[in-house]
Amino acid sequence: MSADDLRIEPHMLDYVAMNVGALASPYVSPYLYESKKRSLDTVYGIRKDGDVFMIGDSQVVVDRDGNIHINNVEFPATKGLWELLTRKRVDKDSVTTADLKQYNTILVMTNAHLEGYEPRANIRTSKGLKYKEIISKLFPGGTRQSGVEAHYVASP
Repeated sequence: MSADDLRIEPHMLDYVAMNVGALASPYVSPYLYESKKRSLDTVYGIRKDGDVFMIGDSQVVVDRDGNIHINNVEFPATKGLWELLTRKRVDKDSVTTADLKQYNTILVMTNAHLEGYEPRANIRTSKGLKYKEIISKLFPGGTRQSGVEAHYVASP
C-alpha cells in the first residue's frame, strides 16, 4: 500500500472501519475517492457499480469484520486477500499460498478473470503487472482453471 493510499481523512477511515472492520478499511476507503482510485484493480478485482461492490459477475458484501461474502460464500479477511482483490500492485510479502487459493476460487466463481465476465470466454490478458505476476500464473496457458501452488511462490 503506498503512502498516497493512506492519505484519507481520519474520520472517513473511522467510519469505514466501523462498517467493514479495521483490516478492510484501508482497502475499501479508496473506492470513496476519485483521486485514490488509480491504485485500485477494477479489472481482476473489486469495482464499485453505483452503491454496490462487484467482482466479475457477482456482488461483493463486506461484513463488519472485513470478511468478504460472494454468492453466499464467506472468505475470511486477510491482508493478502484484500491486496489481491483491490490492488494493481500487490504487496506480495502480504500474500500467502492460502490467499492465492482463495483469490483463485473467487476468480473462477465470479468469472472475474474472463473477458466480459462470461463463463466460456477467454482469459482477459493485460500488459499490467498484476496480470504478469499473478493472473498469468494462476491460469497458465490461458486455461480457465488451474492450481495455485505450482505456478506462484509467495514471498516468505
